[in-house]
Amino acid sequence: MVQRYEDPKIKEIFSDQKKLELWQATELAVMKARVILGLMDEDDYDKIADILLNTPIDLDWWKNRDKEIHHDLNAFIDERVRHLPKELHQHFHKNITSYDTEEPAFARSLYDATEVITLLVNNLTKTLARQAREYRYTIMNARTHGQEAEMQTFGAKNLTWYKEVQIADEAFVHSQDNLSYSKLSGAIGKYGSLEPAIEVEALKILDFIPFYGSTQIMPRVLYAPIAQSLGNLVAVIDKIGLDIRLAARSGRPILQEPFKKKQKGSSAMPHKKNTIRTEQLEGLLRMAKGYMNMITDNIITWEERAIEQSSVERVAWADLFHVTVQALKVLSGVLEGLKVYPDNMLQEIHESRGVYASSEVKEFLKTKLADSGLGHEDAYRIVQLACFNVFEPSPAKLFIRDSIARSFHEAFVLLRKTAQLPPEKIISIKDFIPAAKLRVSGDLDISPGQVDIYNQALKNLFSNKKIRLEWKTLFTPEFLLKNEAVLYREILGA
Repeated sequence: MVQRYEDPKIKEIFSDQKKLELWQATELAVMKARVILGLMDEDDYDKIADILLNTPIDLDWWKNRDKEIHHDLNAFIDERVRHLPKELHQHFHKNITSYDTEEPAFARSLYDATEVITLLVNNLTKTLARQAREYRYTIMNARTHGQEAEMQTFGAKNLTWYKEVQIADEAFVHSQDNLSYSKLSGAIGKYGSLEPAIEVEALKILDFIPFYGSTQIMPRVLYAPIAQSLGNLVAVIDKIGLDIRLAARSGRPILQEPFKKKQKGSSAMPHKKNTIRTEQLEGLLRMAKGYMNMITDNIITWEERAIEQSSVERVAWADLFHVTVQALKVLSGVLEGLKVYPDNMLQEIHESRGVYASSEVKEFLKTKLADSGLGHEDAYRIVQLACFNVFEPSPAKLFIRDSIARSFHEAFVLLRKTAQLPPEKIISIKDFIPAAKLRVSGDLDISPGQVDIYNQALKNLFSNKKIRLEWKTLFTPEFLLKNEAVLYREILGA
């Protein structure tokens, strides 16, 4: 992994030094198991363990030997036994194959790396829970299909992020179950000259359970879910990042990434605050999916063993963990320094002209106009027409909208006219519908006669003072968001 995206803890876990130390731990565990079973003299084991544990592994020697023989495990064996008296060589790597030494070490490396991820996920969920509580009553418009939808709070939006991370994390934790297994069952997994009892005792020392059914290697289907769950976790992280990116677009941003006082958003345009961190999350996801797919493909191997999976695992596992750690760190940093603009959220709600309550309004009219001979379709069309009406531009603005400049001079003239437009009058459907001022829209197939019928029904309905009071309630946060409390109770227990 390039240094820019490298995590020091992951780097150490997958380092050559750590790998060889774990290989040595496996070799010593096998010899210790032989002692326990009365197959090896304890004094010989003690001598070997004392020498090896007090003689650092020479990585340069090992690498040079690997270049000569093109087999890193045998190079490791040569590096270790060269420190032992020749009469003790017989005990080292006895009756086991390369992957008997490597598999427990590999599983241990994966486990240690998952611990790093777990800590970072815990920090992320704590941040999301804290923000959910902090913005419990910060109202904003939600969006579906990129369009303004119903009202929500920014706190509840954090809860949805929190829940998605939690689900991805639960799958990740579950995927680690298979890391409790490993093998010491010989060249094709059928034990050969190795006693199964040695496997049991050695793996017990290494804190593993024997996996019965391996070939020369553990079946990679055991580990693929870890990679897949990491890919899903990064996808969730990117989804949250994308939500923030969308909310940070120019015009009236409601969220913004942290922007340091000496930071530059663009080399050419000084005004910009580019969403570089959340954009990076998209790139990290692309990498994570690539590594995830490589590791999943490792499920397939020729018969009892081929070496396709080896080169992939040397690169893909470490890099997948690096990428996931980076994604978690980036998102946590964004959230911890996130700029939240409640003023723009409120302005957006105001300019949405009450359409955030359109669903409740439709249901209200469907019930209240039933005695007027108007049905479900009519209630829907009344609200739809009202929403279209309140967003219709003024004649002056419509003139500019319909004008197509034929030169830059004409474009500049239109720009000046735009700047001279009077402030836009915001009319909410809360006031527009009771006023019974529906008018024909060129965007809808509703006849003038039908519009008149709708207006007359609305006049009759809203002549009732009680109805008018009920109507106003439909647009209040207390009414619209009263059930958000369920989310806080069920998700955070608050």
